[in-house]
Amino acid sequence: MTIRAWAGWRRFTASPDLPRLSVALVAFVLVGCETLGFTSGGRGEAPVVERPVLVCPRVASPSDTADLVRFRTPESRDLTDLVVSARITSLNGTCALVNRNAAVQVTVTMGVEAMRGPAAPGRTIQLPYFVAVTGPDEEVLDKAVYTLAVEFPANMQRARMQGEEIRLTIPVTAERPASANRVYVGFQLTEQELALNRSRVVAR
Repeated sequence: MTIRAWAGWRRFTASPDLPRLSVALVAFVLVGCETLGFTSGGRGEAPVVERPVLVCPRVASPSDTADLVRFRTPESRDLTDLVVSARITSLNGTCALVNRNAAVQVTVTMGVEAMRGPAAPGRTIQLPYFVAVTGPDEEVLDKAVYTLAVEFPANMQRARMQGEEIRLTIPVTAERPASANRVYVGFQLTEQELALNRSRVVAR
């Protein structure tokens, strides 16, 4: 399977936080879509325009990867060693059939809010994040890792960003429709960062 993805980033105005639903998934959004199909009418009639029902893949941010808390050293939990604390604040998507209905193109955008810590090396901080596609059995079909460069204005400790569109082209068949897939977006974490997130989720 070949899945293509592109990504870039720009500033935005704030979006509301998404609800946390479970340890496995958070903020999942069933994305909408439209596509046109054509069928012939009866004899002497004009073609009839139809709108096939297309159920898009769900786009979700797993709760244990929706936050990134990074310290100067992996073992530290001292706030004076905090480099950055970031979270995914919004996740939206749309989809449409392409390639003569042989594939679905999913377009995803993500909003991020970040706070610069005392141990930040400068006003620009790199945040790694991933986009993954899974199949009906949650097997990972494809995953790509990107880096978001967050720039903090002078004398500001917080910044909000929204990514430009990420486009994924996913093959579909009658046996495996678009709705059988899932798209997950989250921060690419170290083992220590992931363990910290999971402990915080359990404590809630």
